[in-house]
Amino acid sequence: MALLCFMQGWLRAIWRFFYFVFYTLVSIVALMFHFLMGMNKKQAGLKVRRKWLDRIPGALGIEIEKEGTPSPQPTLYVCNHISYVDPICALMYTDANVVAKAEVKRWPLVGFGAHLVGTLFVKREEKTSRHEIALAIRVALENKDSILVYPEGTTTAGPGTLPFKPRSFLAAHLAGVPVQPIAVIYDSPLVAFIGKDTFLPHFFRMFRMKKITGRIAFGPLLYGEDTATQSEAWINQKQASYHPSIQLNGHQ
Repeated sequence: MALLCFMQGWLRAIWRFFYFVFYTLVSIVALMFHFLMGMNKKQAGLKVRRKWLDRIPGALGIEIEKEGTPSPQPTLYVCNHISYVDPICALMYTDANVVAKAEVKRWPLVGFGAHLVGTLFVKREEKTSRHEIALAIRVALENKDSILVYPEGTTTAGPGTLPFKPRSFLAAHLAGVPVQPIAVIYDSPLVAFIGKDTFLPHFFRMFRMKKITGRIAFGPLLYGEDTATQSEAWINQKQASYHPSIQLNGHQ
């Protein structure tokens, strides 16, 4: 029985991987077609990404319970970071360009597709890159485009977050748009993409599970110069409310 469950899990993960690759390729082709037909990059990216999000989460077994209401206006969304599936969960409910680490751009297929739909890539170890991304975030927000960032700068299994980096919050303040904190938490520790994890081994390990379940909560709209501290506190409090018996990380 245990062997049967093991084999079923691996077959499930393999099927999901090939479906993910197939439909992502289809989406990239559709995106290129829209470009050739004269549709602008923003409209084409949103259209194709929305269709991709209508199919992929269900096919991968991702079932996330939503709490709260996503902001309907141009917004800087800020979220704790556990795994590369975090943006999928957030973008199921928002239309935003994602800020991702530069390594993602080198991931086969995923990086290319992310680039085509307007993802902003940052080399977090380089100050000049971080400054340029902060400027790009401000420009995008001023142009009425929402942005999704992960201000910890890396993934962590938690509970609780790492200290938030302030640049994107300052960009939102200067652009005159609100910040909305987002807390995401998963029911299985296998979802966390941390340490020396690499994409393919982690993908097959995680998606052997029948379902990837969890919760995503949208917080209050925040304004002013102290939104980084307020967002970090709200996200940590929300995580603690899901698991009140767990102590948060020590910087709290």
